[in-house]
Amino acid sequence: MASRADIHVHSKYSGLARLGFLRFPESVNEPRDIVKQASLAGLNVVCVTDHNNVHGGLKAKEHEKDFPGVEVVVGEEISTRDGEILGLFLQEEVPPGLSAIETIERIRAQDGLVVSPHPFSKHVPALGLKVDILSIDGLEVFNAGHVDGYANNKAAQHASSGRWALMGGSDSHSLNTIGCAYTEFDGNGGEDFRRQILAKKTRPGGKEMTMDQVVAWSMGVVLASDILILRSMLGRGMETDGLDPVLNKVLEIGTSKKIVALIGSLIYFTPPIPFLVGIIGERVIKRMNSVPVHDINGNTPLLN
Repeated sequence: MASRADIHVHSKYSGLARLGFLRFPESVNEPRDIVKQASLAGLNVVCVTDHNNVHGGLKAKEHEKDFPGVEVVVGEEISTRDGEILGLFLQEEVPPGLSAIETIERIRAQDGLVVSPHPFSKHVPALGLKVDILSIDGLEVFNAGHVDGYANNKAAQHASSGRWALMGGSDSHSLNTIGCAYTEFDGNGGEDFRRQILAKKTRPGGKEMTMDQVVAWSMGVVLASDILILRSMLGRGMETDGLDPVLNKVLEIGTSKKIVALIGSLIYFTPPIPFLVGIIGERVIKRMNSVPVHDINGNTPLLN
């Protein structure tokens, strides 16, 4: 029986991203909603892989009982000095800022599996050809967020040797894209998924995100942030366990900055601004990913 796993999903615990002077949430997904959406999308396994922490995965794991048929794999997208690495089947956080070798050792110490996400991306930190000299179980050869085609094609080409499990993930930062891309495996549940990765029998599938989905994500992030800002200004429902980076940021900023943020969001919501931003972003990504991949020392281009 073939099953599907989304290996790359982010929750609200993924923190804040920076674009110039702007800071915005990577995701506003509640862990419970991720499990619910995974169920609706027909997934058997969903890997919650927040940036540099496992809070989202552990909290999502608590909601498996609410949605029978979906198993949560606790993961982490770890920022190493050499590029990002996905650790799957973790119990505790692997700290960022280590070398790729040290990071992999920390993952192995937890009996976790190692995946290279978007290995040939040029707009997010990636391992590139370092995958050839590292102990890696799988390559994410299809990432739904890389709409340029370049990074996915290079990953699939490089993985044709059969050295790694071939994997697909949505890299979802919004509920509407969970399961957009996935990894197909034989069996059902996390243990079968693990065995199939180690046996290199997994298969990538799915489709790239559409512009509508990307715009919906950006608008959803802005709207959720506005709601938190308004609630904080009214002093309602702002209890925090100290782990939610978005809520912590809202509580940190002053009233004047909150007003500026609300005004800026109103401007952003004005048509056709969200779609123009999406189109420009897509073109920038395509241009960045058209740069040839170089060798591990940054010298001669090896793939064109």
